[in-house]
Amino acid sequence: MAPDWDDADRRLMGHAWVGSEIAIHVGRLCDDIGVRWAGSDRERLAAEYVADQFRAVELSGPEVEEFGLQTWESGRSSIMVVGGNGVSLDVRPCLFCPATAVSGPLEDVGWGMPHELDAIPADRLNGAIVLADSGFEPFSEPRTFHLRLRDLATAGVRAAITPAAVGGRRLSDFSASDWRDNPPCAVPLPVAQTSREDGAKLRRCLSEGTTVTLNVDATFLSGTSWNVVGDLTGSIWPQETLVLAAHHDTTTDSFGANDNGAGVAVLLETARLLALLTRETGVAPARTIRFASFGAEEQGLQGSAAFVSKHYGPDPKPRLMINLDELATGSMKGVVLQFPELRPFMQHQLDTMNEGLACHVLSQLDASGDMFPFSRAGIPSAILWRWRFEGRHPDTGFGHTAADTPDKLRIRPLKEYAGFLARLLLRLSFVPPEEWPENRLDVGEIEQRIEDERGTVFRTM
Repeated sequence: MAPDWDDADRRLMGHAWVGSEIAIHVGRLCDDIGVRWAGSDRERLAAEYVADQFRAVELSGPEVEEFGLQTWESGRSSIMVVGGNGVSLDVRPCLFCPATAVSGPLEDVGWGMPHELDAIPADRLNGAIVLADSGFEPFSEPRTFHLRLRDLATAGVRAAITPAAVGGRRLSDFSASDWRDNPPCAVPLPVAQTSREDGAKLRRCLSEGTTVTLNVDATFLSGTSWNVVGDLTGSIWPQETLVLAAHHDTTTDSFGANDNGAGVAVLLETARLLALLTRETGVAPARTIRFASFGAEEQGLQGSAAFVSKHYGPDPKPRLMINLDELATGSMKGVVLQFPELRPFMQHQLDTMNEGLACHVLSQLDASGDMFPFSRAGIPSAILWRWRFEGRHPDTGFGHTAADTPDKLRIRPLKEYAGFLARLLLRLSFVPPEEWPENRLDVGEIEQRIEDERGTVFRTM
């Protein structure tokens, strides 16, 4: 029997606003534990913290699950102008950049688009180090930076330097990979970021026939990372699951408040709200809600891929997976599905909440987050409609940097996320199995779709 929805909604939203533990979780993860690069001791501490919180709200069988990790470390790197004043320019290698020690003439290739490369004599590209913008050329059909780097490698370019898009000498960890590939973190050629200011300096030197040296100290390693899972067991259909997930790891020097301390905090708070409702009223979800926190998201989604491989074969599959990532960059506007089959069904559930939330469907499979391995396995999956599609809080534009700190977060919208998610998951848990649209997702067809979309630029609007 379904609960009294008015009473359940009042309780969930009331506890979401009064007694919230979101700020506590963010402080513990970001201030106390700190940088959580997957495979590090601090990432392990984060996983243990999540497991402890799952136990505190009495989820069933919280487990910390180890998985093998292919990881990377970088040491001292430099960009030097040969014959210059000996000062190293600002530099940060891309994630998983191979160790590099190369010198060559500097060539400006603009955005590195095919028409730009065609205009440069082949002998000037062969053996060169190029200056290439990683953004998209205005008005042109967008081409991913990964594919442009592949074009440069084919032309014999030895390495690329890309200026940061923002000023203030702000550098950030960035990926030059396509996570649809295997392995997901492979880069086409060595590439490093310099500051916008030093990128402009290099461009001013081009007329002088500049030669530059790029040195990257990097090591590829095998290690261990950790996923965490806990269940709020269903009272009617316990064998059926809904999955709510976030990633607890960060990039190499980020405190990860928005990416993704906010997501983990909302994950923990949603579990607390639903568990508290059960204790106070006896109303438990009708089907099991599985809460999961993944490691190594920033390293090619290795944690969520390991989780899917461990828990989900052909059957049974979760009814739905919802991924929480970078929630503090905007308020919740709705749910965005990877596949269209659940759209009318999901919109109906959102409408019963009377909060003006909308359901949309992505035009391409999004390979940039932990929902992708679920989608690849034929599991319906979703992200939340937030900043990526409309609006963005400017204070949270510090992703993948040491400035992604708790002071940038707006806690009140995160409370709303937790309340809305608890209400939505409870509703979804009580929908009888026969009323769910049949899962007809075919893994072979999904792989073909991924292949067809390989190299395309993900549409955000």
